[in-house]
Amino acid sequence: MVTVGAPDGASAHGRLSGPAYHGEFAARYGQLRPRPPEDLFALLLSLAPAIPPDLVVDLGAGTGMSTAPWSGRAQRVVGIDINPDMLGAAVHAPGIKYVRANALRTGLADGCADIVTCAQSFHWLDAGPAIAEIARILRPGGLFAAYDYDWPPLIDWQVDAALLRVIEAARVDPSRPEKAQHVRNLLQSGRFRVVREVFLHARRAAPGGDIAQLPLVFGPVARRLDEGATERDLGLDRYQEAVRSHLKPGTNAMWWSYRVRLAVT
Repeated sequence: MVTVGAPDGASAHGRLSGPAYHGEFAARYGQLRPRPPEDLFALLLSLAPAIPPDLVVDLGAGTGMSTAPWSGRAQRVVGIDINPDMLGAAVHAPGIKYVRANALRTGLADGCADIVTCAQSFHWLDAGPAIAEIARILRPGGLFAAYDYDWPPLIDWQVDAALLRVIEAARVDPSRPEKAQHVRNLLQSGRFRVVREVFLHARRAAPGGDIAQLPLVFGPVARRLDEGATERDLGLDRYQEAVRSHLKPGTNAMWWSYRVRLAVT
């Protein structure tokens, strides 16, 4: 098993979560995390400087869940991630290329990208150097989108409450202050003509068994388990009991709320 820590230039959250992103966690991540909603791609394409975009760059690509859907929507797509375990589990598709590199030093040419995205990853990066690199690789009029979904999803109020307690036991502030500064950081950088935040919602269906495992792909929870915390310490036993008591073994609806921060060079 290879333990992967946070890369150079990682934020405090990246240093907290990074060690968990290895081995079984990487394989489970692609199975249990939600896919980006179709409306998100429709939104980004409506704002792109070219249709189809010549190049889309996805920073913090991980297992490619936010990268592979660009296949057929853009001429070329590059997914960048520093973690070999996550890239080893990445989804491949026509027109998609994955590169192992630090998101702060992509090695891409100046002004090469029509769209740059950070899906659940912008808060992993030191904002100043990350914004500088994003602005460098975007063409004039290019679009940057940092998007995240809120934890917990809306499933059942008792299940949601139990998952919220697990998140708090993993020493994470549910208000996610590390994400709340994204718009301010983009505005204060002075590198973008327009900065805007919009919201989307996505309905996903999942069996009860997958929902029971959902906390295991929340990085700080996985890290606490790696460090020796028990399921009881984190409230995972009570969460799983809530899932068994209140959800169906078969299909259940989950509603994920997305916060999309947009910036145009």
